[in-house]
Amino acid sequence: MPGEAKPDFSKWHGMDRNAIKWGPVIDETKCVGCGFCVVQCSERRNVFGYDEQKRKAVVLDPENCMVGCNNCQVACLWDAISFPDASGIRDLAKQLVESGKAKEELEERLKKNPGLKLELPP
Repeated sequence: MPGEAKPDFSKWHGMDRNAIKWGPVIDETKCVGCGFCVVQCSERRNVFGYDEQKRKAVVLDPENCMVGCNNCQVACLWDAISFPDASGIRDLAKQLVESGKAKEELEERLKKNPGLKLELPP
């Protein structure tokens, strides 16, 4: 359902995703309908859709957007995509690091996926 984060995207480091104001906004006056943003964001997250009548991209589910990601904005050659100020996201990330939660999550993921850990030769 549009407007609701998918269950696997409903949390960001334990925080409710809908409490974090991060997601793309499309300026229809600049959008040329190329679809780069739709492709860039991938089919898994489905943040974007395409309005066939207007021949423009639309934001379907901004809460499915990965917090802090702006790859679609970078991919848009017409500067039609914007995001909120990232300073709030930086503050949240700093809190995660300072609390030790980020380190705990990293260690847990490395245990589950040992192939992610680089083993340096002696």
